[in-house]
Amino acid sequence: MKANMSVLAQRYAKAYDLVAKNDNAAAQKNYELFKEALSSLKPVEEYINNPTISPSVKLELASKAYGNADTAASFVKLLISAGRYYLAGEIAKELQNLLDARLGIKRATVFSAGELDDGAKRGLGEALSKYFNSALALDYKTDASLLSGVVIRCGDLLIDASAEGRIKQMTKILTER
Repeated sequence: MKANMSVLAQRYAKAYDLVAKNDNAAAQKNYELFKEALSSLKPVEEYINNPTISPSVKLELASKAYGNADTAASFVKLLISAGRYYLAGEIAKELQNLLDARLGIKRATVFSAGELDDGAKRGLGEALSKYFNSALALDYKTDASLLSGVVIRCGDLLIDASAEGRIKQMTKILTER
């Protein structure tokens, strides 16, 4: 995504988040309603993003698909009217980031060679929560290129506890001596 599109998405997300007025529960509810609105509009998204269709037709499609019931619907209609609905996915990501910051949650992705069992996930989650001194939301993914171990990405931090990563570390240590 282009930098200016990312900035726009951040601004829209912050504006929508202001509706919650520093109420974490309201912020969570607004985020869920926004995601629900985007889900409801998935079947007509192609038309909403089509520049040849008039804004009034797009708003009518949105009203039929989702309705006028809440703040999220109004916000989605604002995006459509402004010709900025294409930012909706990025806005949802930014809203998730704002909500995580409010709640003190960090997000991390754990890559492993195979599926981890529940005990391993629980133990890894507890260890990482202690390491980051924060509540974590972990996303587990498999990566066939890993022989064993895990690779963890949390923001800009990469923890490589894979077999390949450990071999590289040992090689570096041995060649430096």
